[in-house]
This record gives sequence, C-alpha cells and structure tokens, in this order.
Amino acid sequence: MGLVLCGIASLLQAGTAASHAGHPAGFRGGVGPDAESCRPTLVGVAHQDDDLLFVNPETERLIRRRCSAGTVYLTAGDAGRSFVNDPYVRRREEGLRAAYARMAGVPNRWLRDDLTVRGRRIVSHVLNGRPDVRLVFVRLPDGFPKGTGSSQYLGQSLLKLFRGHIGAISPVDGSVSYGREELISAISDVISLQKAERVLTLDYDSSTFGSGPPHPADHSDHEISARIFRKAAFMNRARPDVASYVGYGVSPLAANLTRTQRAEKVAVYRAYAEHAECLATPCPSGITLGRDSRRWIEREHRRMHRRPRPGEIMSAIGRTDTTVAVERCLTADMRGPTGGAVTTADCDGGPAQRWTFTSGTVRSASSGGCLTVSRTVGTSPCNGSRAQVWWRDADGRIGSGDRCLFQDDLAMPNPRLGLRGCTPYQPELRWQWWEYDASP
Repeated sequence: MGLVLCGIASLLQAGTAASHAGHPAGFRGGVGPDAESCRPTLVGVAHQDDDLLFVNPETERLIRRRCSAGTVYLTAGDAGRSFVNDPYVRRREEGLRAAYARMAGVPNRWLRDDLTVRGRRIVSHVLNGRPDVRLVFVRLPDGFPKGTGSSQYLGQSLLKLFRGHIGAISPVDGSVSYGREELISAISDVISLQKAERVLTLDYDSSTFGSGPPHPADHSDHEISARIFRKAAFMNRARPDVASYVGYGVSPLAANLTRTQRAEKVAVYRAYAEHAECLATPCPSGITLGRDSRRWIEREHRRMHRRPRPGEIMSAIGRTDTTVAVERCLTADMRGPTGGAVTTADCDGGPAQRWTFTSGTVRSASSGGCLTVSRTVGTSPCNGSRAQVWWRDADGRIGSGDRCLFQDDLAMPNPRLGLRGCTPYQPELRWQWWEYDASP
C-alpha cells in the first residue's frame, strides 16, 4: 500500500472461508503454499506494508517457524517525496525492520548485508541472530494507483516499464537503472540467492489499475510487481511455486482470520506504522487504522484459479473480475464451418472452447477444423500439413516447430494471441488442459 492511513480502528468478529485448487494436466509443479509448508520462501511486493496487510499471517507463520523467509520490496513507497530531502522512505524501511523483529520475537537489531546482482548493489538487511529473515529494498519510484508516476521522479512507473512506454526505471536512491528484462532477471537472481522454493506475491491477474466499482480497484504497483515476481520465478532454473494473494480487492471477501490472528496482525502493523509516520497531519497519538486498513487486517485470501473443464485449453494469463478470478480459454470462431480466427476469451464451457489433441493436431471439437499456423493462428480444414502439427510438453507449452502459443498479458495494450519463441519460459507461454473425449 502506498500510504499509511489514520482514522478510527475497530475490529469485527470474523467468519471463516475455505478455498480449493486443482492440479490440471499440462504444467509441472504445485500451485503454491500449503498450510504446513516450511520451504524457503520469497515474498515479493511493491510497497513497504503490502506484505503486512495482504500476505499476513502467512509471513509471520514462516518467521515463527524459523523458515527461510526473505521479502523484496520493488518500490520505495515514496509517495512522490524526495529520497534525498525527506526521511519518509527510510522511516518506512525502519518500520518494516521493527515489524519483522516483532514477528520473530527478537530485539530489533539488524545487519546491513547488501546484495550484488548483475553489477547492481541492492539494499538488504538481515535480522541479527536470524539469518533466515532478510529484507531487500530495490527502491524504484512509486507509480501511484493508475501508473502515472510522480513529477518528483519524472513520471516513472512500473506500469509504464511493463508496457514498454519507458525503456528503463531508476531507483530513487540514484543507483543503477533497470530495463524491464533486466529487472526481471535481477529478481530471478534474488530468488536464487534466497534459494526460494516458493514465491508469494499479489494478484497478477488484475489489469484495471486505479479504477473504481464495479471493477476491482487496485494499485498499479501491486499488480505489476506481482507480474514481475511471477515472470522472475518462471525464468528461474529452480521453478519455484508461485502463489498470489488478493490486494485491495480483499475488502468484500469473507473476514477469515481468527480474533487472535487479527490482534497479532494489528500489533505487527502498528510496529511498522509507529516508525513510518502518518501522511495525514496532524496524526492522533498512537497510530490507528483506517476503515480500509481494518478490512485488510481481518482478511488474507489467495487468488485461486479453477482447473480446466474437459476440452478446455486454458491460458495461464487470466483476469480479475471484481472479487473472482476469470480464466481465459482458447476459443474458435464459430462463424465458419471449419475455418476462422482463434483467440482467447473468458472460459464459458461452450462448444467454441472444446478441443481434442489427435495425432499431433489440435482439433476444434465443434467444427472439426484443425488449429493452423499462418500469419496468425486460426482453424482450417484438417489436411495433414506441417502448419497443423503441434507438440506439447510438461511445462504447458503448445508449440508448432520452434515457436509456441503465446497469450499477451492482459495488462498490455491490445493483448493478442500469437506465436513466439518458446524460450525464455514465461507465464504467457503456459497452458493447462483437460483432454476432451469426443467419443460417444
């Protein structure tokens, strides 16, 4: 979250909620953490406090169990304030150290232990006596909810970097700038240094940055950071599991934390906020939590995707619709008898989204046409040509020759389905399927 909020706090009695995940065919690895996991974990978020509000109590559970747990903050959370002339960024970082020391139950004493990644020095601190607890600060400028960036830092934002509207982004502390791929590679290297087997981040499916109801209003930095952490995990040799947690959109979901969990989450957040200061001045003595913060404190929800239905070929690129994840499926144009365009659309279980894998072809179960490579991807009458030969692998790639089906991230301008190189491995290349049996 970009700001520390002041207001009146009251905590409500919470209910409970449960969620389930399947393991469809077509990709390797699990879908994220389980309740008892203590595998080395990296938490990756945008701002100092996103983890405390949206990925907690999971973060505290890891630390209390003495699991290896590192947290990386991509932005400085500067709110457009000068890093040189204003202590705000450093105070937020101090607040995080206090919060993590409280979670660990040890004195707030840290060792400066910067990381060197691809020729860049990244600020990092390790908790004294707990080398398994590390905080990493990349300090990129806050992009603001809609990705406009601030005048203080020339309008730079992660959203603009992700979309290619700027070629590089510079940390607020004056250290070396990053291009988009350089940033993803650097984060992948941090994952390797952490030896992380799991990456926990925010909702990488949201693409309605800073908008309001009925769309899910979230901060551009939250969701672009989540995309960057997921991409970094995909390109990492260890292929850590990635789990996403709901950010601002968690408010209307069930309050699912116990009274004890809520009380501890409040205490941890206040340990942070007492250092980070309030932006609203004058601030009441003793940091209290505003209405939105109170709702976030009461909740922690994973963003879950369902498994594909029979015949569906589901992209790993989805979208968020208000409070739920919406999957996208390979969809044939039904207007022609056997030929037409192929796109992705919201999965609806309809005939246009049922496919069969037959003898190296991908056949539309509704029209009988075969998936065909030309200038674009479409369907045409099955003729046994090389343009209709496809392969699949355990990583969920569907390829023709040395190119693979690629679905642009929905945060990109004019996202399209097409063919790209099969490496480096990335979410846009991954598909999940459940084979459809067309026999009577």
